[in-house]
Amino acid sequence: MGIPKGRFIIDTHVHHLRLALKWKERGATPDFVGLGQGMRVLEGYDNSPRLFYDMERYGVDLCVLHPGPGAGDGSLTEEVIKKYPDKFVATYDGSAYVQKCKNGEVEWTIEGLCQDLDEKLSTGLYVGIGEGMPTGPVEDLNKPMDWGERFEQICHIMEVAKKHKVTIGWHTGGASGYSGGKSQLGSRSLGERGNPLLAHDVAAAYPDVPLIMAHGGVDGWWSDRTWELCLEVAAAHPNVYLETGQWWTELYEKPLRDPNIGIERLLWGTDWGAAHPVQWWPGAYPTTYFDQNRKEGVPAHQPDIFGQSLRWIDKLDITQDDLNLLLGGNAVRLFKLENKVAHTRFFKQFLK
Repeated sequence: MGIPKGRFIIDTHVHHLRLALKWKERGATPDFVGLGQGMRVLEGYDNSPRLFYDMERYGVDLCVLHPGPGAGDGSLTEEVIKKYPDKFVATYDGSAYVQKCKNGEVEWTIEGLCQDLDEKLSTGLYVGIGEGMPTGPVEDLNKPMDWGERFEQICHIMEVAKKHKVTIGWHTGGASGYSGGKSQLGSRSLGERGNPLLAHDVAAAYPDVPLIMAHGGVDGWWSDRTWELCLEVAAAHPNVYLETGQWWTELYEKPLRDPNIGIERLLWGTDWGAAHPVQWWPGAYPTTYFDQNRKEGVPAHQPDIFGQSLRWIDKLDITQDDLNLLLGGNAVRLFKLENKVAHTRFFKQFLK
């Protein structure tokens, strides 16, 4: 391992579960359309041995684990964060309650979801709500929900985040490979995923709740359209933060120069564990980016997300103190992780 790139490095967006669709058992051919259709029945298993290897290789000190497809009732994640409290913290999205709804044990309501969020956050095991805004079982991934109805649901969820003084995630972007780019795993079913500008309403209504734009508008593919929308929201609201782990180097320039965003509201979060190989466009812009390639098929290997993301960051011409904020300092402050760091005064601050 080489010299770590920061004093205390935190990846704020990690999935420790590897997802299994059991193609052979189902008599199915591995393809992205089948993968997109099967995401809701994926089975997750603990992939932390590979995660530990990459953390050691690249000098990553701590990871914020997020639920996702295959999370089940969330018990696997709880086992890991209890076993390795110095290496992992986690966010929660109501997985246990949604699983009960899928099993037919209870009928989903926003009140039931919020009660579950409240109970889980009260355990002290979780540092936030995420990775995206929680919801219930989605019947039709391509049927948009009325924003007024969804905003009312979100307000209930935001009240829980406000009560516990934790962060909350807002999913942005979508890889083009999954399911032929059709459903984007719900990017269009719940309008907030496909339209970051809706976050204006929520950030303005809850200025004391830190809102993290997961993926910072880049969740695979080469387009920066959604990234621009995320910058607009972040510039308008001091409580909005941007994940940068899938940003190629050039995407850092505008937010770093923008006086209403700056380094203090950027978080390194890569989506480690996702099946996003690196695509290479020699001579094009961007030269490299994360996305699936439907012609190649579903990746069986573990894409090296840490390595690629840190190569992009290597090209940034910023001070080491600012780099320390991006790679860990901002996350320490936002997720209240001071007790995880060996010393105080590691990160940029001034007396006033």
